[in-house]
Amino acid sequence: MKSKLFFILKIIVSLGLLALIFFHVDIDRAWRQFQTLRLSFLGFALLYYTGLQWLSCLRWQIILRSANHLVPMSSLLSSYFAGMFLNFFLPSSLGGDVYRIYRIANATQDSETAVVSVFLERFTGLAALSALAVLGLPPVFKVVGRWDIVILFLGCVAALVGGVLLIVSPRLLIWAEPWLQKLRLNSLAARLAKIQLLLRQFAQHRQALLKSIGLSFLLQLGIVYYHYWVAQNLSIFISFWNLLVFIPIISVVTLIPISLGGLGLKEGLWVYLLGRVALSSEQALLLSLTITLLAWLLSLPGGVILLLDLAGFQQGRQEKLKG
Repeated sequence: MKSKLFFILKIIVSLGLLALIFFHVDIDRAWRQFQTLRLSFLGFALLYYTGLQWLSCLRWQIILRSANHLVPMSSLLSSYFAGMFLNFFLPSSLGGDVYRIYRIANATQDSETAVVSVFLERFTGLAALSALAVLGLPPVFKVVGRWDIVILFLGCVAALVGGVLLIVSPRLLIWAEPWLQKLRLNSLAARLAKIQLLLRQFAQHRQALLKSIGLSFLLQLGIVYYHYWVAQNLSIFISFWNLLVFIPIISVVTLIPISLGGLGLKEGLWVYLLGRVALSSEQALLLSLTITLLAWLLSLPGGVILLLDLAGFQQGRQEKLKG
């Protein structure tokens, strides 16, 4: 009952934020600006985003290879697209990760490695996002220069770096455990302890670890450039350095589970942040919704993969029943 109520509350928050944003935005103006996009841009944008997904899968493949499992890139890509589809159209990103674990467990016949590989792929992404946030420290003072943005950015950097340290440092976890217990997060402390054990095992494969983090950092820079490129094609002239500051903020704040997958919260953040660098609410909403729409379009093949998997699963089940 509590989970249902919390889910309903998330929907209300997302719809409320979107309604508030749309009430203060000139939709006709945003639509006219969106229509200036060329069809060729759509193809290049989807191709570029697919390349980012390929980098993610290459990182995942390196992690699996360190555990002596060689999984074809085609299998990883199909798993990633299907997981992305579930992440967009389910209320939680957990569904996509669970599906990816299921697919790789079937491919490797090793469920433990499947779980560890998905977690490590997420962790190296978190570590790279932390490094990207630190890289954004000079621009936040020199380029943005707004104290509210500086304070918000520093808070996000502290959250990212603190989260990484809490995951990798047994001593810090021991210090934080009483506080987690007071907050009734005992299960989180136990889970972090298990994660630290997995990390120590993976750290023995230093070359794989360094490659994974390097690819994750390249991937995060690619995401920033993707936003910059989309913005330029929408005639939204924002600097790459501003985006280097804004994207870590949006990535961290939308992790707070108060809305439906960050919907509404993300758009509100874009409106607020771009408004601080003299861009209009229409431009901010247009950039956010265009990025979301492109991601939805790219995730559609994942829906087809899920349907094919479901058909194969049902066929296999019928054959077992006949046997």
